[in-house]
Amino acid sequence: MIELTRYPVDRVSGSLACPSCHSAFEGAYECGPCAITGHRQGRRLSFGGFTDAELRDDPLNRVKETVKRRFGRVYPLTIQLVSPVLLRRFVRPFLASFDLDREVVADLGSGTNRYDPRLLCVDGGTYPNVDLVTDLRRMPIRDGSLDGVISVAVLEHVPDPQAHVGEMWRVLKPGGRVLCFVPFMQPFHASPYDYQRFTHAGMTTLFHRFEVLSVRVGAGPTSALLWVFQEWLALVLSFGSRRLYRAILPLMWLLSPLKILDVLLARHADAVAVASGFVIEVRKPAQPDR
Repeated sequence: MIELTRYPVDRVSGSLACPSCHSAFEGAYECGPCAITGHRQGRRLSFGGFTDAELRDDPLNRVKETVKRRFGRVYPLTIQLVSPVLLRRFVRPFLASFDLDREVVADLGSGTNRYDPRLLCVDGGTYPNVDLVTDLRRMPIRDGSLDGVISVAVLEHVPDPQAHVGEMWRVLKPGGRVLCFVPFMQPFHASPYDYQRFTHAGMTTLFHRFEVLSVRVGAGPTSALLWVFQEWLALVLSFGSRRLYRAILPLMWLLSPLKILDVLLARHADAVAVASGFVIEVRKPAQPDR
């Protein structure tokens, strides 16, 4: 049984390893051959992550980062209220299937969110709730150490999603499970970058090494329509001015309550054709291939 400790990162202290060669650390958090050193401060262990310049490169992401840091843990709730996207309930039922007092589940790309105090929050940004700051493609965690992984609206923001999925495979125990949400019909949104979207079939292909348990609509067609329509209206009413476009766009959020229609439409069998995003649950086989 895993003993409850003061900080979530302490629960994986015996499973920490060099993010490059995956060997045990020589010092506290040091790997001499790879010239890699981690730094511990309070609840947080850091191995790199995003620079401030990266987080502020895109103009809209600069605004997003400012709001994230000012609102802190309230940011996810704020986004749920004003965003045109209505996410279906899938994270908490997934977490309820684990014994979080004994099993270790990591939220990869957690941002400012924390679904449960026992979760290991991992991100490239140094938000107050983050336990482990690192590149999600090269985590300082030994092979086969985690029981579960959550990844919500992260893989669209990386240029190499297959590398991220490969790292999930590496750190999961045999039989460990992943819950991942990725958008399909959504406009560009940097965090700090934005690269791709995935169809229903594309999600299955992305996780082809895993046993696929389910792929379903995570955010419905009304959410897809609303976000595109809000962007379109802001473009039309800004008359070619980027400054006016950025000022008008938040006003379009007044239409966001219409997303409630997805309570019904997301259940439609053909909603996969224009869904805002998909959620996939997969399992690493008990005897995985190498």
